[in-house]
Amino acid sequence: MTAFESLSSVPHLEPVFSAIAALNPHDGPARSLAVDPRRSMVLLAPAGSGKTTTLQQRMLACLSVVQRPEEVLAITFTNAAAAEIVERVINALASAASGEVPSKPHEQVQYQLARLVLERDAQLGWNLLLNPSRLRIMTFDSFCASLANKTPIMAGLGGGRTSDDPALVYRQAILDTLKSVNDPDVPEALLEALQAVLTFAKNRFESLVPLFEVLLMKRDQWAGRIMSLDIDSMAAAVTASVERTAEELINEISGTELEQCMRCLETSSGHLEGLEWAANTPALTADAGGLEYLRKFATFMLTTTGTVRTKVDARQGFPAKNPLTKNMNELLASIRASGNAEIYARALQVLATLPDTTFPERSAAMCRHLTVVLRYLLANLTLAFESTNSLDFPEVAQRAIQALGDEDNIGDALLEEDRISHILVDEFQDTNQAQYDLLKGLIAHWERDDHRSIFMCGDGFQSIFLFRGADLNLFTSIVEAGSFGPKEIEVNRLVVNFRSLPGVVQWNNETYEEVFKDSAYPFVPSVPMREGNGGMEIHALATGPLGEAKAVVAEAQKALAADPNQSVAVLVRGRSHLRHILPEFKAAGIEVRGQDIQPIGEAAPVSEVISLIRALWHAADRTAWLAVLRSAFVGLSWEDCLHVAAGGQVIRDALRKEAVQANLSDEGVQRVTAFLAVLDAVERSPRGAELAWAVKSAWLALGGPATVDSGEMDDVETIFRLLVEHTATGALVNPHAFFRAIDRVYASPKAGAVTVMTFHGAKGLEYDVVLIPGLSMRGANDDTPLFYWRQVEGNFTIVPNLGDLDPTTPESRLFSFVGGMVRNDSAQEVARTAYVATTRAREACHLFATIDRLEPEEGDEIKPVKPTAGSLLACLWPALEAAVNEAAPGAPLVPQSQAGVPSKARLATGYEVKMPVGVFVPAASNDQLPTENELNDELREEEGNDYRAKIIGTAYHWFVEQIGKQGVEGWSVGRVQSKSQAVASMLRRSGYPGQEVEAGAARVIDLVCKTISCGHGKWILQARADMGHELQVSAYRNGRWVHRVLDTSFVEDGVYYIIDYKTPECPEGASEDDFISRQVERYRLKMLEYKMAVADTGVTQQIKSLLYFPSCGRLAEVA
Repeated sequence: MTAFESLSSVPHLEPVFSAIAALNPHDGPARSLAVDPRRSMVLLAPAGSGKTTTLQQRMLACLSVVQRPEEVLAITFTNAAAAEIVERVINALASAASGEVPSKPHEQVQYQLARLVLERDAQLGWNLLLNPSRLRIMTFDSFCASLANKTPIMAGLGGGRTSDDPALVYRQAILDTLKSVNDPDVPEALLEALQAVLTFAKNRFESLVPLFEVLLMKRDQWAGRIMSLDIDSMAAAVTASVERTAEELINEISGTELEQCMRCLETSSGHLEGLEWAANTPALTADAGGLEYLRKFATFMLTTTGTVRTKVDARQGFPAKNPLTKNMNELLASIRASGNAEIYARALQVLATLPDTTFPERSAAMCRHLTVVLRYLLANLTLAFESTNSLDFPEVAQRAIQALGDEDNIGDALLEEDRISHILVDEFQDTNQAQYDLLKGLIAHWERDDHRSIFMCGDGFQSIFLFRGADLNLFTSIVEAGSFGPKEIEVNRLVVNFRSLPGVVQWNNETYEEVFKDSAYPFVPSVPMREGNGGMEIHALATGPLGEAKAVVAEAQKALAADPNQSVAVLVRGRSHLRHILPEFKAAGIEVRGQDIQPIGEAAPVSEVISLIRALWHAADRTAWLAVLRSAFVGLSWEDCLHVAAGGQVIRDALRKEAVQANLSDEGVQRVTAFLAVLDAVERSPRGAELAWAVKSAWLALGGPATVDSGEMDDVETIFRLLVEHTATGALVNPHAFFRAIDRVYASPKAGAVTVMTFHGAKGLEYDVVLIPGLSMRGANDDTPLFYWRQVEGNFTIVPNLGDLDPTTPESRLFSFVGGMVRNDSAQEVARTAYVATTRAREACHLFATIDRLEPEEGDEIKPVKPTAGSLLACLWPALEAAVNEAAPGAPLVPQSQAGVPSKARLATGYEVKMPVGVFVPAASNDQLPTENELNDELREEEGNDYRAKIIGTAYHWFVEQIGKQGVEGWSVGRVQSKSQAVASMLRRSGYPGQEVEAGAARVIDLVCKTISCGHGKWILQARADMGHELQVSAYRNGRWVHRVLDTSFVEDGVYYIIDYKTPECPEGASEDDFISRQVERYRLKMLEYKMAVADTGVTQQIKSLLYFPSCGRLAEVA
């Protein structure tokens, strides 16, 4: 084991610590401690507190004390967050390298830290600015993959690819497991377990598949623990939880009107029939007899809607005019008058379904069966992964943990090469069990007093990823224990809010102090640092969802009118909450941009392409064929479609029938004729059997590009790309996988003045004005699982769903009890999502809620609003109740209905398809179009067999293309260097040797830096209105196609320039002039073809072709 010495002092960092502590009096000292690399710490960082800056400063401080930059590991949850930290660190180093000392105190701190890192860099030869890939800043998933890949045998990693959609692999494993019930050689324990599970599902395999799929997706939460499940300990934990819950409820109702009702019922049981159960009221204790009585009492006291009864009558055994009836109704009236009816109802609802204190034997037996089935299911999943050469992210994480090993020598040997001295974890509150175990395994062999440290920053009130397994208890347990593995953990808290104006901060403070008052950990108010007002505005509307949508758009318009440059965002709990809002923005002429908001197949142009795919894939798919006929690029009227549909089952055949065509309109005949001509041409083509080629060719020939805008075109290209991936043999290999892949893709983000995002997507972001609609709406209901799992009284517990229809059985009550705990966890997370949403606002936040409040009849009072359970409005009710109840009455708006068949935009009859602008094809050669294979062959870069040079050249071409499109004026050497990681990723994806990626990326960055620093490079890449990049040129000469791509082309001073980039370096010892001359001769014919092809397009200006050599900054004309 490697020995580590404690860092007793860090004198070079002491001035930095002092400077940070002096920045503000509220939490400056805490920020100073957080940057100290000697301290292992949890930093509690609420929204807007600048935790990313603190994380970046700590990383710089850690880099200043290590021997190798790889010793510092920063882990985040998303690629975007990792990229942001990399960019921040590199920019800090680049700024420090310039020697320009910033004027602002907080920027000076960062400058000092970066200078210390640069000194360390120079001393030890890291060269971070040219090799930023040495910074180990990555996501949990990528780190797990790298860890498992280092020890593939130990990790059981066979080189499979990681799948984003492993559902089909899950399905294979599930069906292989369930089919074992018919295997005569199956072990007896598995057969018995499968029969029990199938009995629960009434022998319907398909009903079990989605239940097991969900379990496999979340197996990192249960797999390790269910294998060693101790049912006796689990049963004891459940008993303790039931008894504790019962005692709390008994204390809650003791001495109240409910206890008086018990005595009244006891008296009534001796005189009235049907109340025998109430005789001899037992002592209210959490034993079997007491719980049985309390269940019956609670059932009696509650209505079918879950409220406390307001009166009793003969239906409950209390006859009219009986004194006992009068007594009971007086007690019920006193409950109603006390204002505690809702509190009592909640307590009675729990008591009515409280399980027994003993774990039901049927439930215990099913637990044993499930553990057997799940063991075999996990084994079959491993086989399925191997057979498909694939993995999913939970599998990679488990294999990474496995790679760490259990023995000291295994773990230390694994980390020796890439030794980790300091770990930084962002958003620690979102870790799941597997990630927690991984981190614990990484530091398992550390020592308490060595110089290594782990730093975890997070905010428990921003834990909103329960659906992916985030366990807030893992975070809070470390805070409470003050330790993690062998390390003692300090806990520090940030309180300053740098994001929001005081009005916003104050509202959030006051609201969430009340909302989180019963939280297991305290909510600490933030201190606003910005000056100004700002605030929250509540919009309670009785005009329904459509009225709410109009109000949201109106507020967005108001904000943009006040300041067109400010950022405006609409944040929603779920995508379905945008149903009315997006159309209203479109009607108002306001473009919106959103990430992962609209499923790609929902956009009309894309759905038409998908219909074309389905139609050409299966001739008998009537729905798809009719959708194609109605598409914008075919454009058949609804009446004509009806005539075609009546012509036969197979639409394609019906289109060719004379009888059908005779019934069509003249325009319909013209459109059908054009459509059939394209289909026939595609079929006759040698490549007509290739589905991807046939679909794209038909869409292009029918004028598809003319029916989409640039953003929609990106989405259509995404569909075509997916189709190519799934038609490796020409045909659709796995249709189910292809259409599932489409379902998982969202429309590409469009440019727009307003951003639309979900709460989860907006986490970590900020906007000047935030609009939050849908407060009154609930989230989607989860399907009932095969079993619930949860920590109960410190024990991992599973409770199976036995499918009992009777909710009063012991098994059903137990399932409902633990399910209530799980649902309560979800309910608490709803409040945290509200906190995340409202804290995104910098200047102002608008909350929108719809209420049911019609104009009252004369003499009637307006009833107070009751928020929907499970809604954000219910969570925020203490803060919003007064404003919501002041809302004016109104009637819900309804969309205007349109009678008849809606009109549809379509291409004009006889639309002529023209070649896309930018693709040059000589007029004389239109009768012979090149195949894609010919095109690809001709476009290959002439770099010989040096594939490294090819990849370097491709990366360089891509980089300068981006610079050219944006204009070289906006690029500096520092900005280019900050993109090193992106370049390295591109090289890896292109197959560049892994051990040489750093050097390759440095080569690309060097070439680009030389380009933007060179006079010739600046001239080539300066912004021009008519500039072209990667422009395809095609010409048919001497019986063959010539296809080239112009790296850069533009017109200046009446000359059409063609620039071709050449990335080779002049050989050592050779004359630069001789090298350039040889290159000019080598590419003379190619450049001549460029000039001739451009001339064929009708260019009349003088044409000059130039070769640019970035390695030596030379520009050579090819005459």
